[in-house]
Amino acid sequence: MSDKKIVVFDLGKVIFDYNIEEMAKKFIKFSRETDPDFTSIYPATFLYEKGQISSKDYYDEVVKLLKLENLSFEDFSKIWNEIFTANEDIIEIIKEISKKNTVALLSNTNELHFEYLYNLNKNFFDTCFKKLHVSYLMNTRKPEKDIYRQVIDFHKVSPENIFFTDDVPDNVKAAKAQGIKAFLFEGAEKLKEDLKSFGIEQ
Repeated sequence: MSDKKIVVFDLGKVIFDYNIEEMAKKFIKFSRETDPDFTSIYPATFLYEKGQISSKDYYDEVVKLLKLENLSFEDFSKIWNEIFTANEDIIEIIKEISKKNTVALLSNTNELHFEYLYNLNKNFFDTCFKKLHVSYLMNTRKPEKDIYRQVIDFHKVSPENIFFTDDVPDNVKAAKAQGIKAFLFEGAEKLKEDLKSFGIEQ
């Protein structure tokens, strides 16, 4: 195994923030119910993030569960996707460290979200990341053990040579259980400190 270091970033709430509340407000306008239960779509969302159902099937399921009317797949996709805001300070850190280090992504995401973000930020993703590990193409999602093993196996390094940051404590805990040096993401300054403790400085 190689002794090189790999730096792995989560996507949502780390590189790109997102606003679920605004998305929900827009969907409610199409619902027959005044207060639809958004938790009802969680099981389908998890399947979608694992690539086990298609974008169209997910749309059909959300329409059914939230009782949405007169919402085309195209309009659904627009509402579903237009929730992201770039965390520019984190993007600048990634751009800087990727000049001298191997950087990768590990995200629980779905086809619509990821293709949308990738197409808007193609140069950033192509230039800075060696590998985009995305759950819907891996058929597993954090905090499941297999998603971390796939990352370790792909990079052919010891787990302790992988730095990983994520905003979800359970995902950090699960990564640590596989021997990965995992850190809870709490902003740019803590990220810099965590990277420094791993031996990587800007």
